[in-house]
Amino acid sequence: MAKRCIILILFVLFLLSACSQNPETQIAQFNTRARAIAQKYIPDKALDVFRYELKQNNKQWVLNGATTRTQAAEALRQAADSLLGDEHYSDRFKVLPDPALGDSAYAVVIVSVTPVRRGPKHASEMLDQVIMGNALQLLEKHGGWYLTKNHYGYIGWVNKTALQRMDKKSQEDWLLSNRMQVTALESFVYVNPSRKALHAADLVLNSTVKITGRKGKWLQVELADGTTGFVPAEDLGPLVINIDSKRVPYQNIIRSAKRMLGMPYLWGGKSSKANDCSGFTQTVFRANGIQLPRDARQQALLGETIVPKEDFSNVHPGDLLFFGVGKRITHVGISLGGYNFIHQDSDVHINSLDKDADNYNAYRKKSLKVIKRILK
Repeated sequence: MAKRCIILILFVLFLLSACSQNPETQIAQFNTRARAIAQKYIPDKALDVFRYELKQNNKQWVLNGATTRTQAAEALRQAADSLLGDEHYSDRFKVLPDPALGDSAYAVVIVSVTPVRRGPKHASEMLDQVIMGNALQLLEKHGGWYLTKNHYGYIGWVNKTALQRMDKKSQEDWLLSNRMQVTALESFVYVNPSRKALHAADLVLNSTVKITGRKGKWLQVELADGTTGFVPAEDLGPLVINIDSKRVPYQNIIRSAKRMLGMPYLWGGKSSKANDCSGFTQTVFRANGIQLPRDARQQALLGETIVPKEDFSNVHPGDLLFFGVGKRITHVGISLGGYNFIHQDSDVHINSLDKDADNYNAYRKKSLKVIKRILK
């Protein structure tokens, strides 16, 4: 009995101590613990959500926020419990996907290319793009925007006008349907099988459409929202994805890269209309069935490290060259073999790391960090 009384007294003293602390101090303590939780469970902020806010309204503590990691949510609640007591705050922290989305927590992109933004508004920074036919998981809704996770794990906000929302089975049916991918840099879905016909939609490289029939040199297609039309058969090819890199000839990678020479730069861009450096490499490899991560720093984690000889003779076409400042990887290009490489840098063009070449790029030579071999 005495032991129980002592425990009860200590617990009451703990609560009194917690309540007597300055709210700003308690919030600072909580934020310190939350940052430690983020370091442990959220290694890459581009691939997971972890936002939190502890605040006091009319002397009532409220924990707001959301995460895609259940373990992070549990750890954050434990931190709040230990600091405030589990019955002394209102828990509004969510694990995503938001249950409010119900069964329709999936979508397919129905426009040629659409922005993925940092926040749910058009003025927010574009982090990435998704293209027609891509499948997305919906995490939460804010106005006319959905927080989405795409097939390579990248997270960001997409406007509802670019999406066909659906349940999981409908998305799986789309992914398993008779689809083909666009092999042209640009094409269109025509209302009728004629290049003089009106456009029902435009297409970019790697877009995917469902094939429903054929009429001469035209394929009849359907988009995920039910839009139908015709695409020139020469602009479509077999769906290639998750191909073993050992099976992809380097000539195919180089051919795809050179088709984009002169293409303009766009921060966050990842299409055959415009792109950034890692969007360029991702698009090129995806056209050949290899799915790279989105960012250069993520791509640099893949493949075999190649230590270049003095004359770069052991650097093969299709190798990825990574550049940066300090320990940070900030740029990527595709080797053409030896000193030469092709990259997106204001536009897609070819440079050399040979100081005697006319297209020598001294800055890139100085900032070269690592070379990785994806193709075997």
